[in-house]
Amino acid sequence: MAGIARLRNSSRLGALSASARTRWLAMSVRERRLVSLAALLVAATVLWLLLLRPALRVQAQAPQQIEALRATLARAQAQADELGRLGALPTVHAQTSDPGDAVRKWMQAHGAQAQVAALPGSISVKLQRLPAWALADLARTARTQWAARVTTAKLRLDRDGTLSGNLELLASTSPGGSTAPDAEQAAGDASAASAEGSNP
Repeated sequence: MAGIARLRNSSRLGALSASARTRWLAMSVRERRLVSLAALLVAATVLWLLLLRPALRVQAQAPQQIEALRATLARAQAQADELGRLGALPTVHAQTSDPGDAVRKWMQAHGAQAQVAALPGSISVKLQRLPAWALADLARTARTQWAARVTTAKLRLDRDGTLSGNLELLASTSPGGSTAPDAEQAAGDASAASAEGSNP
C-alpha cells in the first residue's frame, strides 16, 4: 500500500510540474519577468523574517545587555568587598540559641527558598531566589548576630537577578579578626559565581 501511495504522489507531482512548465512556456517575456520578480520578493521577505530581523534585534539589544552585565559585576564586586570587610569584625556572642532556625527565618523574610541543615558548629544552606543585594546583608547578620561567618558561597546568578546555590556558615570560635581569610575566600567565590552565572 505504501508503494502504491508513493507512486500516486510521484505521478501527481509530475503532473503538477508538467502543468507549471507548460504555463511558464505559455507566458510572455513580460509575464515571466513579473513572476520572477514576485518570487524574488517572496524570498527576500522570508530571508528578512527568518534571519535578518532577529539578527538586527540582537544587535540592538546588545548594548543594554552589556550595560546590565557591567552593573551586575559592579554589584558583585561591591558585595565581595563588603564580605571581605566583615572578616575583620571582632567575634561576638550569638544572639540566638538556634542559629539554624534564625537562618531559616532570615531566608523567609528575604523571599528566598532555603533548605537549612544545622550541625554542631556549622550550618549548610541550599537556597533559591535570594536577592543578589541580600548576600552581604546575610554575611553581616551572620557575623554580628549569629556569631558565625560565611566560609563557602557557591552561587549562580539567575536570569531574574536572584541567587541560587549553596552556602556554608561556621561558628566563630577565635577572637578578633583571625577569620578574615575565610571571609575573603567566600567573597571571592561569591563574586566569581555571580559573574559566571550572569553570562548568556
